[in-house]
Amino acid sequence: MILTAIWYRKAVSQEEYEYEARLEIMDGKNRILREKFEGLRLAEEDMGTREAATVGLYEVTRDMSAHLKFNDIFKVFSSFLKSNFSFKKCELLVLEKDEGSSNHLGKVYGVWKEDPMLGSERVVDYEKMIRYFLARPERICIDNIRGSIDTEEIGLGDPTTKSFLGVPLSSDGKPVAILIIENLAADELEKFGILAIQLSLEIKKVFLYETVEKMAVTDSLTGHYVRRYFAERLDEELGRSARQGLKFSFLMLDIDDFKKINDTYGHLVGDVVLKDIGHIIKDDIREIDLACRYGGEEFAVMLPETSKEGAFIVAERIRKRVEEHVS
Repeated sequence: MILTAIWYRKAVSQEEYEYEARLEIMDGKNRILREKFEGLRLAEEDMGTREAATVGLYEVTRDMSAHLKFNDIFKVFSSFLKSNFSFKKCELLVLEKDEGSSNHLGKVYGVWKEDPMLGSERVVDYEKMIRYFLARPERICIDNIRGSIDTEEIGLGDPTTKSFLGVPLSSDGKPVAILIIENLAADELEKFGILAIQLSLEIKKVFLYETVEKMAVTDSLTGHYVRRYFAERLDEELGRSARQGLKFSFLMLDIDDFKKINDTYGHLVGDVVLKDIGHIIKDDIREIDLACRYGGEEFAVMLPETSKEGAFIVAERIRKRVEEHVS
């Protein structure tokens, strides 16, 4: 009986050991299954997030494509940015060229994630920032701005800026704008890069549209408006002056002996004369005035809200400058 009892206890212990071993194996398998299930759940959530982000990017691209003006495009861009990104401030610096073909600041479009507190606005040296980026045409991302760069080097002057991303945007290989964003969340960097590419394409479209529009209404040689467009604006301005009882003057300017210039020196020299005189006229009139190349060597200028005496002063000033000009 004693031997039987000992054998029975050993048998039970063996069964218990094997049972516990099987439970441990099953627990391990269940743990693996739970981990796989959790991994699949997280992957599904990530796919859903990525799908939503892709759909959002598609929709904002479509909405931006519906516009042809910087103001309208940036309004769509900034609205999407505020709803889908974590950041402090984003700015678009649109470049333009001066007569020496150097890039400088044209316009600045900005959006704050939240309204800035009074006194928190920083002074930015945009021209210094433009020079910095034009010397480094690649994307620049600084995670820890205090430990990486002197903010003065890029034109920043705000101690609350912790990270900085600058993306030069180009059209046909030429810089047209710089997109900068401060304190962007690290996990949104890739998505913002995609959005920046889409904005760059929209900017290219705007520049193309503006070029075509300008070519349609301006004379390529002098930069003045063409006669057709000038006539439309003249009708509008005459109507406005009549309705409001305003004075209005009109100048017709003709270059003396221009045919002799062409016959003696050739048409290339004649073109230089036309271009120089066109610049003189443009420099001597106000922003509200409008000039056009009316004919071959004829220019016309409308002077809203200007008396006959005032128009005579303008005409004499232009005549004297032409007389004194040496090309």
